[in-house]
Amino acid sequence: MVFAGAPLTDVRVDAAADVVDPEAAAALQVTTLARAADPAWFDGWRGGALRAIATTDLGADLAALDAATHLGLVVATPDAPADLGYLQTAWAVARAMVARGATVVLDAHAHTFWRGAELPAVDAPLDPRRHIRLVFETDSARTDRAHALHTRGMLAFGAPDLVALCGQDDAPLVGDQLGRLAAEVALGAELAAPSHALTVSPTMRWQVIDDRDGLGALLQLNNRARVVVADGGQHLVGVVARLRAGAS
Repeated sequence: MVFAGAPLTDVRVDAAADVVDPEAAAALQVTTLARAADPAWFDGWRGGALRAIATTDLGADLAALDAATHLGLVVATPDAPADLGYLQTAWAVARAMVARGATVVLDAHAHTFWRGAELPAVDAPLDPRRHIRLVFETDSARTDRAHALHTRGMLAFGAPDLVALCGQDDAPLVGDQLGRLAAEVALGAELAAPSHALTVSPTMRWQVIDDRDGLGALLQLNNRARVVVADGGQHLVGVVARLRAGAS
């Protein structure tokens, strides 16, 4: 989703200027819309929870998002998600829109805003960790004081998002492990079913299991999810303390 302060015209990908998979380009759906057609829908993409994210991601450039009156939608529905040509091609279209005056890009799957001038270069290798967001939900209504820590953006790679319930002290370790695993899966690593082993240390192993409790739906991930738990099946609250104690 690409925001601009003026109509986006002649949006196409010039194969002479960009590296494009022709089949992937033909499969993309590219639409341009004016805010005047549906102001509430348009503003919904820069308000509410996304507003807080935009403030963090864009900083002083938030004004460019507020000034936008037009946007371009780039939608890919790949048949073979393991081949990331469709994703590289979608970003090529976003770069083409920026070249025509767009200022801000929203990766709707990852809930990540980009300044148009800071999009990855044409020849930059695809780094999945730039397209996957780790989110720590600060609110917790659970009696065990567990917070959800999860990925966003894995749908773009045809893979499930990863969710863990942990304490605040556990978040750096859990986030590091989720980020590493998500990047591996995005590049084609398979998660074993119904349980995938994740070795954290010589004394600690976790499991990646099916989302039996519907955490993905509760978090509105709009994607299937897998849940990371301790080897015994319990959630990850207190894992840092257990790791320091040498327990599994």
